[in-house]
Amino acid sequence: MRIAFLFCLLTAAAWADAGLTGKWEVLATPDGKSAIKLDAELKQDGRDLSGTVNSAIGSGPVKNATVGDPDLTFQFMINKYTFDVKAVAGSDEIKGTFKGPGLMKGTFLAKRIAAPVPVEAGAAEGVEVGTIDGAAYRIDMPKNYNGSVILYCHGYSANPGQFDTAKPPSPLTKAFLDLGYAVAQSGYSKGGWAVKEGVEETEALRKHFAGKYGQPKRTYVMGHSMGGTITVAIAETYPASYDAALQMCGPIGPTLSDFQDRLFSTLVLYDYFFPDVIGSPVAVTEDVVLAKDFTDRVQKQAIAFPDSLEAFMKWGGFKNEVEMAGVVSFYAAIQRELMERAGGNPFDNRNVIYQGTGRDGQINRGVKRYAADEKARAYLKQYYTPKGEAKIPMLSLHTTYDPLVTADSANAYGDLLRLNGGDANYVQRFVDRTGHCTFTPQETVNAFRDLVTWKEQGTRPAPGEQK
Repeated sequence: MRIAFLFCLLTAAAWADAGLTGKWEVLATPDGKSAIKLDAELKQDGRDLSGTVNSAIGSGPVKNATVGDPDLTFQFMINKYTFDVKAVAGSDEIKGTFKGPGLMKGTFLAKRIAAPVPVEAGAAEGVEVGTIDGAAYRIDMPKNYNGSVILYCHGYSANPGQFDTAKPPSPLTKAFLDLGYAVAQSGYSKGGWAVKEGVEETEALRKHFAGKYGQPKRTYVMGHSMGGTITVAIAETYPASYDAALQMCGPIGPTLSDFQDRLFSTLVLYDYFFPDVIGSPVAVTEDVVLAKDFTDRVQKQAIAFPDSLEAFMKWGGFKNEVEMAGVVSFYAAIQRELMERAGGNPFDNRNVIYQGTGRDGQINRGVKRYAADEKARAYLKQYYTPKGEAKIPMLSLHTTYDPLVTADSANAYGDLLRLNGGDANYVQRFVDRTGHCTFTPQETVNAFRDLVTWKEQGTRPAPGEQK
């Protein structure tokens, strides 16, 4: 009798922890009308319930849930409409009633499509590599798995990433493995400005991980540089599937203006001061590559005209001509690849007034002006202009001096959040260092720990310097 009672208690506890996690097929039947088919992906953590409900006309989050045993209440949104559900939950069925906009009401029935396979902490260890829809991936499992996973998004690379089981984890990955976190990363199926691929293929990897290793207790997303952009895009696009995000040194302001103000303007002014080295900002020469010989050519051309170099360096805030040449070469390679990807030039500088060179009038009269291709602009807006909707805790790191992605980009994301009604889920920190993404593994781990505390305990980290 005592054994049976103990079994019931353990079963109830397990159900309360993750019993509703999984995919569900839903029929919402308004009184006197035909049933509406929906599907839902739910995530239960103790008495917390989150997720997404999908319909033919849109998707929306699950919120304001109260999980009892077996009583259940929650809300979900489709477009701007809110639906209230009261139901009784079983292991494979949720049955009850709903109320919608106006006088709409009816019955609610959900049946489980797929349940997660539980994974005990510490049960998995090792490295898994493979491909999902053409994108290579790597999953590192720790000896003492704590039940949570980090999806890592890498930065800009000319070629798709590849993984080898014989290669040991990076120092940063090892630091997270030592803390008990699994780490999963996609190499993306394409190189270049692969934000589209990064978002879609990281999300596909998350689903693969949950299907093979079980629904994680927590799912975090983080990334450096372009991976920071992907991190923000994932956090804004799939807030029900991720618990918190760590964005590091990424261009996360409004992408069209961010790239035009820094990347495109740098190329326009370099071409003004030193013509025909890169071709032009809208017809970058084919020999522009991310290689030392081309960077050396950019640097030598600039040194040959010291007055022009001084004005250009003053405008760009570069510390020296080596740094300047590296940034120009990198921007030129990105612009060429981006134009191929987007089908044209996404930038328009016809209304730009350039300033900060010491000879601004002369430059604004003589600089070349370019119109944008609207299809290219639409592509760059979609992949990816942030919406300014931080629905999960997001911590942002940036160095005090980054010549490639200036801190103005992270500031712009905070401004966008405030314009959209608040930045309660966004904290920005700095590391007092020169360079792009030059954080130590320990600084990154410390930031991540603060992010976890924010998620688990509701203690919002203080902005300021990251130690």
